[in-house]
Amino acid sequence: MSRAPTLWVDVSDLADYLIRHNRPSGIQRVAFEICSALFREDAGAGRVGFVMREDGPRDLMTVDWRELESAYAAITKASVPARSEERLGAAGWAAGTREILLTGLAFQGRALLELARLPLVTGLAVWRAVSGMAKPRRIQTLHGRPVIKAGNFDSRPLASVSVPGDSLIVLGSPWFHDDYVKTVRWARDELRLRFGLLIHDLIPVRRPEWCDRSVITSFAAWHRSVLPFVDQVFANSRFTAADVTEWVAASGIVLRKPVCPVPIGTGLPTRSDGQPTPRLPAPGSYVLFVSTLEARKNHALLFRVWRRLLTDLPRERVPTLIFAGNIGWLVSDLVQQLENADWLGGKIQLVSHPSDEELRALYRGCQFTVFPSLHEGWGLPVSESLALGQPCLVSNTTSLPEAGGDLARYFDPENFESAYQAVRAVIDDPVGLEEWRQRVRRDFRPISWSESAAAIRQAVDARETAG
Repeated sequence: MSRAPTLWVDVSDLADYLIRHNRPSGIQRVAFEICSALFREDAGAGRVGFVMREDGPRDLMTVDWRELESAYAAITKASVPARSEERLGAAGWAAGTREILLTGLAFQGRALLELARLPLVTGLAVWRAVSGMAKPRRIQTLHGRPVIKAGNFDSRPLASVSVPGDSLIVLGSPWFHDDYVKTVRWARDELRLRFGLLIHDLIPVRRPEWCDRSVITSFAAWHRSVLPFVDQVFANSRFTAADVTEWVAASGIVLRKPVCPVPIGTGLPTRSDGQPTPRLPAPGSYVLFVSTLEARKNHALLFRVWRRLLTDLPRERVPTLIFAGNIGWLVSDLVQQLENADWLGGKIQLVSHPSDEELRALYRGCQFTVFPSLHEGWGLPVSESLALGQPCLVSNTTSLPEAGGDLARYFDPENFESAYQAVRAVIDDPVGLEEWRQRVRRDFRPISWSESAAAIRQAVDARETAG
């Protein structure tokens, strides 16, 4: 008896990211939440499965999604103690190497309490990852053995459980496998699976000045090799869909179908660990910017805006600016400038490695949020802000007007005066800010991750069309 087609999701890159990092980025959040929604909606029917790559391009093994879910929960729940520059500005940054080490050890201690609740194999693997003992990339590093078992779940090769007509999709960032085209061709030509790929942005090839050179070259080569064999390309916004369409045409790549935009879910997960957050600023005292510190996100613009605010207004009228995120790449000059300026006497503060619980508390306690990024594929912090009822000032470029819609307010991220006047107008009008907040809470329509999953499921299930 034939069975309904199964959707297989390759989560190798998500597992790799959990090994290498102690917090998920936007891409990993999106991939994780869509996978979770696919798993929930399937409800054990067997029409959704998850696989990881072990060694070679044909070595994909099934995995119990609950193991990845537990590992992800452990990493997003544990809190990282505050470093001195987060609360006091400049103090302590010069001695950062020692303090970062101590912070990491403290984080591991708290994380260990969470990991103790996991299945033994998963907990040990994630502990090795955050303590620096894990080897990178390989699936057996995450699980500690080549055959994965969780409860009564037996791991099997994809080749032994898939049938022609099934689909294999990738929702994250798999381009660290430079031979992935061999996986795609094997899945399509030998297993007779259809292949789908979600593209989050084309920043390394469209705006390479904001990326490491190794990322630029590997990203471009990966997509040029894989895209000709993709049966359905998905995009996280209409902007990204148009960007991909334009780029492939200029690159001489012919897609089998038009790019399919997928609605991206809004809001942080509702799950809560209930942990206290003593390192956070007092509610109502700050403006919030949630993002990894990297050049593209445009933290430097807000540094200039806040310095001007402190010149033009009494100090007590200027809210503290909170950067919530990890320090990334191409920002060493900015960090040095912040240090030299004493973090504007504490009017700019960094809350690094925030847990999900801390992010929720930061969103709920802020006056408003700001997102001055120069280029995005979507803009998850914008929709998160609106979903939690907080007004957001946003760049007027790329995908961000899609994320913010009519409820956000916009400025030109390339223009200092545009940004300054937008921020100043909100600070000067607390009554108008409260009215804006009430409109956001009344009118914002959240998108569930189930809607994201359903859009992918529907496109994958659609029959091939002629032409």
